[in-house]
Formats: sequence, C-alpha cells, structure tokens
Amino acid sequence: MSHHFFISRNWIAPPEVTLFDNVARQIKVVLRMKVGEQIIVLDGSGRAWLVELTQIGQHTVYGRILNVVMLHSEPTVSVTLYQGTLKGQKFEWVLQKGTELGVSRFVPLICEHSVVTDMASLAKKVTRWERIIQEAAEQSKRTKLPILAPPQHFPEAVAEFDSDSFDSSGLALMPWEKSHDVSLKERLGTSKATQISVFIGSEGGFSQVEIEQATQHGMSLVTLGPRILRAETAGIATCAAIFYEYEV
Repeated sequence: MSHHFFISRNWIAPPEVTLFDNVARQIKVVLRMKVGEQIIVLDGSGRAWLVELTQIGQHTVYGRILNVVMLHSEPTVSVTLYQGTLKGQKFEWVLQKGTELGVSRFVPLICEHSVVTDMASLAKKVTRWERIIQEAAEQSKRTKLPILAPPQHFPEAVAEFDSDSFDSSGLALMPWEKSHDVSLKERLGTSKATQISVFIGSEGGFSQVEIEQATQHGMSLVTLGPRILRAETAGIATCAAIFYEYEV
C-alpha cells in the first residue's frame, strides 16, 4: 500500500510534484524509498494524487503524477471535539486518536477547573500538535487534515451555540457524570445532525456554572454510562460512539 503524505498545494505543479523538508527526509532517510516507487500526496482539501518518484536528492524529492486518486475515508458526519486542556501528553494522545477516528476539528478548551490555562504556554505547543495531527492523518489514510482551532475559554465556546444561530443540522453534546436522564445512544438515535460538537472537560470536570451555561445555550447533557471516564478517555469514547452510530 502506498504511503500517504500531506503536502503544500504549492508543491504540486501538474504533471510534476516537488517535495521538500520533512516529507523529503522521510522518503529518503526514514523509508529509504527508491526511484520508481509510488506514493500518494494530498493537499488537505480531500484531493489526492498517485505519484511516481523520479529523483531523490539530498534535500528534495521529485515525482511525476500518474493519476488522480479517489479516496473515501472521511466520515459522513463532521465532529468537532472541544477538549478541556490536559496535563502532560494526554492532550496529544487525544489529538492523535481523535484524528484516527475521524474528528474534523479540535478546539483546546480552557475550563474553570483546568490546570493548564496559560494561553502563551498553549501557543508554544501548536506546532507540535499540528505535526501530531498530520502524522496521525497520514497513518490512518485520511484525505482531509483536521483543523486545530485556537484555544477558547468555555464561555466563549458555548456562546457559539446561541439558539438564534444554532442550525437544525447541528448538535452540541456534553457528557456529564451527573446526567442520568438521557444516554448518548438515545440522544444520537433521535438526531439527524450532520455536524456534532462534543464538549469534554479537563481533569476536574465541568463546574456547576459551566453546566448551567451549556444548558442555557441549548446543549444536550448526556450520560456515558455508570462508570466515570478520565478526561482523555471520555472524548475519544464519545467520538467513537458517534462514528459507530452514523457510519456503515
């Protein structure tokens, strides 16, 4: 199976493709590929091309486009994961696994109980986070790169779901350990949404004030079951359930 690489659209000049930087290094040094081997390149928009390597230089790799490739690996539902910021490498794990599952957009969420709250500190991690997302997208054969949005404070994020602007095709879910009325399965079973937003708290969970703000903006509180999940597990479990429910 051909290796997949997300590259800049500027590198594609049909019928030729020129590869630089980490992509060229991975082809030459890591994968030790040879002239004549084939790869698939993507520009992140959903388009893909089958490329035959024609020249492998010290820092640059050249290829020839053989044809356009039709890939169908993107989910039928668009999921945005608003994940509360987490300590250590837990947030990176969420980005990686969420990308593999099919999440379309990630929003780092600063909540009342968040330990990681410094915007400047979060900004320093963006480049690494984007690289983790890209590598996971290539490994899982995605055709579109998930978007990494700037961090948002909780009140700012839920304000986007004001009833005046909330589209009937959208659904905002907030798993909460004290919610016992509606299960995630039941809520998904009654929804025809094509866009779903999932809100997950940080290690300390959501505060009562945040829960009240969420319900005021029309978000659905759901239970994930009788067991309490860690913050880094809850979002992935919720997204997996959504894709299971929506995909064949």
